Amino acid sequence: MPIWRTADVNTQPALNLVNWRVMQLGKSRHFVGYCPENHEGRVSTAIIAFDPATRQGVTASGRIYVLRGPSGFDTDADYVWALWRAQFGAGLEALDVSGEYAPEHTSH
Repeated sequence: MPIWRTADVNTQPALNLVNWRVMQLGKSRHFVGYCPENHEGRVSTAIIAFDPATRQGVTASGRIYVLRGPSGFDTDADYVWALWRAQFGAGLEALDVSGEYAPEHTSH
């Protein structure tokens, strides 16, 4: 299954993520989850801000991600994460820090 470039942030400034995780790779953290609007797994650029009250995060690209429902696992998102990690974070340890972003909604 191939991966493709995402729409420009000006075209899609905000997206929802379900079955999401927040993964730390080195010093950066990334949203990993399924985007129901686009029917695809997603990996964000580095998270630069997060509001736990609204469960919205802003990434280095300027896109806003909204975390919906509990954290979880999605096959499409994991596939994209594995390819993204091989390209940008090979050799770095990945740590799931989802519980820091919505502890009352963490499913694992």
